[in-house]
Amino acid sequence: MRFLSVALGGLLLGAAFPALAQTAADAPTTPRFYVGLGAYSSYYNQLGGLSRGYNSPVRLPVQLVAGYQLRPRLAVQVGVAYSGATANLSAVGLAYNPANPNRGTFFEYYGTSTQRNTSLSALGRYTLTRNPAHRVQFDALGGFTLEHASGFDRGTYSDSLGGTRNVTNYSYRASRNTLLLTAGIGTRFRLSRHVELTYDFTLNKALTNYGSTGQFQGLTSSSALGLRYRFGR
Repeated sequence: MRFLSVALGGLLLGAAFPALAQTAADAPTTPRFYVGLGAYSSYYNQLGGLSRGYNSPVRLPVQLVAGYQLRPRLAVQVGVAYSGATANLSAVGLAYNPANPNRGTFFEYYGTSTQRNTSLSALGRYTLTRNPAHRVQFDALGGFTLEHASGFDRGTYSDSLGGTRNVTNYSYRASRNTLLLTAGIGTRFRLSRHVELTYDFTLNKALTNYGSTGQFQGLTSSSALGLRYRFGR
């Protein structure tokens, strides 16, 4: 009888091991890497033209994101957003001197103004939603953003000072780098097993500023809307 019990126990264990091995082999792996692409807008990298009154095309900052899931509720990601536009500038008129208001000085200028903006971010994402099965997930965001802006103006300026026509070529270049402390919240809506619709909103505070323009001291905001793809089974 004891032999029968031992034999039966061995048979049950032998049947259980293949089942456990099959379950472990067939268990789906959690997708850890993800990439995203979407539209981006911030105080430094703005959606729209260069400035009011400029004859420039509308610019749309585009952001590329890559991330890695460290834990089920914790991920780290880096992102880069870029936009640029070139405006055509022109003006013709008379400039008046208060000392001689009856005689104006003729002037005209033609040129172009080019602006380039790049936003580099390194953020941590902590999922606030406890149930990963929900289609809608909310994340807390925190990290740093580096904003780089550059501008280049060039053209020709003419005037009639001294009673003769004077023509001058001009060019001007400027740049700015600003490091920001970034924090906010993100929302993810699962469209399929691998694809999510995402929206992130953050507030930013300038920590350092290097360049030819002054530093904005207040809080600024940024937002990103796009799609994200998770790799894995």
